Amino acid sequence: MNDQSSSNGNPLTEDKAKPTVFYATKSNVNKPNKRSKTERDKQSQSSFAKRNESRKPYQGTGRADRSHNHRENDNRIETFKPRTRHLATSTDSPWKSRVQKSEQLNTFENDHPASFEQQVRRQRKQETLVYSENSCKAVFAKRPESIIKAFFLEEKTYEFKALIAWLVEHRLGYDIIDEERMNKIAQTPHHGGVCLIVKKRATLSTGNYLSQHIDDKKNYVLAIDDINNPHNLGAIARTAAFFNVNGLLLRQPDLLDNGACLRVSEGGSEYLEPIHADDFIASLDQFKQQGYQIIALLPCKINSLKAENLAKLSVSAKTVFVIFQQINTKLANFADKIVYLPGSDIMPALNISVLTGILLTKLTSTNAK
Repeated sequence: MNDQSSSNGNPLTEDKAKPTVFYATKSNVNKPNKRSKTERDKQSQSSFAKRNESRKPYQGTGRADRSHNHRENDNRIETFKPRTRHLATSTDSPWKSRVQKSEQLNTFENDHPASFEQQVRRQRKQETLVYSENSCKAVFAKRPESIIKAFFLEEKTYEFKALIAWLVEHRLGYDIIDEERMNKIAQTPHHGGVCLIVKKRATLSTGNYLSQHIDDKKNYVLAIDDINNPHNLGAIARTAAFFNVNGLLLRQPDLLDNGACLRVSEGGSEYLEPIHADDFIASLDQFKQQGYQIIALLPCKINSLKAENLAKLSVSAKTVFVIFQQINTKLANFADKIVYLPGSDIMPALNISVLTGILLTKLTSTNAK
């Protein structure tokens, strides 16, 4: 009975006796609303339109604007040069290091590797080699200002001590070298122990030569047609200088600056003025108008040309001697006199250098008019 009264009267005991029941409730987190597919498409289209509007000032509004932008890009001057890719071939080794062969850009306007090479090539065309003792001595005596550099064997330094002193005074270089290196520089073993690098002489035109010698009482010119052998030309130049010939008329006057020609001439070519003539007929006509006598010498007698014996020739004070490597009938007919040197049936003609020497003896054996 006491138990019933206690249970009926105390509420705490009643709560403990009942079990606790928990009920699950829905979460209060707001979930995104489900949208239809059409609404999502509309939103994506609107955002895409906004992005296009933000790009309009940079891309233009149409095809014309795009072509205009392309033209502006084409007119730009690129300040860099893209590297070219190395295209590997079947013969390239995979272990071989590959070097990019990209052309170096010039920093300044005249700083171009091609222009430097052209300048060196042009400079070498204006220079020539002179070797052998007499030829180098003649260059030093006649035009020392044209010497650029000198090379000597040790045993030749005393013989050329005056030239070495002049080079030192004018601060020009010279080297004392051995025989092997001298052969390479001179490009021949017949150098005589000395070699000079000199500037080529300036050639004269026919008009310039005549204007410079207009007051001369005596003047002799040797015109050589179609000669290509520098040794023959050197021998002719030596003979011409011996007989006081003033000028040498050539189609290729640069051949007179050939090293072999200068060596054979023994310095005689330094005392001859080179005259350039592309058209021999026109040049000889200019001499004829200035009162020069034109004499053509044939290497042998031919029936098609009327010629007289060389022994009967008389030479005037101003004469141009025309010599042929091969007979040119047009030039021979233009001459005032045609002469020949009679020979035997065994050897009908002589070498052109020997024939020139025999012809020029008439300058001493015949009294000039």
